[in-house]
Amino acid sequence: MTQSETQSGVELVPINSVRYGDKGDVVLMMHGWGLSLDSMRILGELLGKWNQVIIVDLPGFGKTPKPDADWDTIQYAERMAKYIDEQNISPAHLIGHSFGGRVAIRMASRFPDKVKSVVLINAHGLQRTLTGERKLKSMKTKFLSKTCKFIDGIFGTKTYQNWFTPKYGSRDYLNAGPLKNIMVKAVTEDVTPDALKVKAPTFMLYGEKDDETPVEFGERYKSLIKNSQLVVLPGKDHFPFMDEGAHLCASYILKFFRSLDETASSGSTQPGSVK
Repeated sequence: MTQSETQSGVELVPINSVRYGDKGDVVLMMHGWGLSLDSMRILGELLGKWNQVIIVDLPGFGKTPKPDADWDTIQYAERMAKYIDEQNISPAHLIGHSFGGRVAIRMASRFPDKVKSVVLINAHGLQRTLTGERKLKSMKTKFLSKTCKFIDGIFGTKTYQNWFTPKYGSRDYLNAGPLKNIMVKAVTEDVTPDALKVKAPTFMLYGEKDDETPVEFGERYKSLIKNSQLVVLPGKDHFPFMDEGAHLCASYILKFFRSLDETASSGSTQPGSVK
């Protein structure tokens, strides 16, 4: 094992970060796929008025280098758990948006002593329930994918690469560059087993109009994570914390943090409902 690896073998990629605030609990914020810490700056600044906020660039995004290996979200969680140790900030509140939510769930499940609470914002990590037209479209896409690969295998062509991928690949996949293999791992993962093991108080915000990580995901996570709450934000999409939405999200999150303090003071085991 080299000095650049943890005992679990995950590479110690140097983490770029920014900080807001110098008092209160530590809040570790993790962005979504294809983004960087800049996407969460406004929300971080607001939360930093009452907390010590650290927003990171996850490995491969922003100014944090890509890991040498093609990580899954378990390895991302291992690296961020080690980052908590490096910064001596345990236990921390975790806030994860979309892809960052996957990582937060893995961390809360596998490193519970390092996690004080979890806030999931439009978190991904579940396989979508397909019905009706969406199911037929998925079946058609899978059939075309297999057909193109079959043709390429026989004739040595590049139909899958030159026709199928540009036409049917998602925007994130087409823009993933050297992170494509990591993205494929992420989108095929199901973090249900880890979600069932999360014991930390968990608060979830989902945009009503988000088609990428629909409210259905929040409802399913609420059933999986015992000590959890879900708030659906009317009219909001996959980025409810952008622009003026940052104030709304910050208000809910701060109420959740206060409810945890009140719970600790009263000796109760369940935080009060945030509405």
